[in-house]
Amino acid sequence: MPDLEEKFTKLKHEDCSLLNKKNFYQLNKKETNSLNVLNKKFFSETLDQAYPFIADLLCINIKNYNYLNLENKRSKEVDKKKFPFIIGVTGSVASGKSTFSKIIKLLLKKLFKGLNVELVTTDGFLYPNSFLEENNLMEKKGFPESYDIDSLLKFLSDVKLGKLKNFAPVYSHILYDVIPDEKFEIIDPDILIIEGINVLQPITSKARNVPLIISDFLDFSIYIDAEEPLLRTWYIDRFLSLRQAAADNEEDFFNRFLSINDDQAKEIANSIWEKINLVNLNENILPTKNKANLILKKNINHEINEIWLRNI
Repeated sequence: MPDLEEKFTKLKHEDCSLLNKKNFYQLNKKETNSLNVLNKKFFSETLDQAYPFIADLLCINIKNYNYLNLENKRSKEVDKKKFPFIIGVTGSVASGKSTFSKIIKLLLKKLFKGLNVELVTTDGFLYPNSFLEENNLMEKKGFPESYDIDSLLKFLSDVKLGKLKNFAPVYSHILYDVIPDEKFEIIDPDILIIEGINVLQPITSKARNVPLIISDFLDFSIYIDAEEPLLRTWYIDRFLSLRQAAADNEEDFFNRFLSINDDQAKEIANSIWEKINLVNLNENILPTKNKANLILKKNINHEINEIWLRNI
């Protein structure tokens, strides 16, 4: 990885443990259950080694950001609006972005008691399936053209400029679609985590004269990385888990796959990976890795075994 080594420093485990000794953060059983994820067996080891370090690193950046904002307000006598610290989390489909983001949210709430930490996924800004079907984009779901990028950019702009109350659309993995007329209310956040495969992609606004991209609003960005065979395996495993979970709900998108056996379901999942997710990974997601401030490389057990920090 010559290009990576030019721009990033690979941290050793002893570097991470120095920070961990002062601030050790572990989720309790109630918090772990609240994550509502499919694979809970990987949590303990991962949290012990990597997550406290990542939370401490974010803590340092957030405190510096807040200090600079405070000094700026004093010098310019501007109003007392909040300018939230925005963290972007990205990576491939099935890389564990959502679980990672939920854990970081919980740890930051422990670190910054009294501050409002919110999490939003860019999935909610996908166009509805009806729109994608009308425009022959269903097989491009998750690609740049499948997102309502102007709505996403407006949302981030409003949050960053300190608008008190904001609303984000809600995506359902059960329905495999955006939920009509349902919004997630975000009130006066101090820290916002925005998670999605397109967070670092160079997608520009169609409606604005001034070009804007999602990363313009980010104060820190994290890329969740893993080898492609692992991502493929995790995607197929997730597909099978969602299929099994759909047994009691006929409205669940994955309920339609219950009439076939496991081998057939694996074939379908592998085909979706090959034709859609792998193409999207290579064309749109992987090229954004070197834009991140922090790259986290996972091993087969979803443990973070490599941490690459961007050089200043």
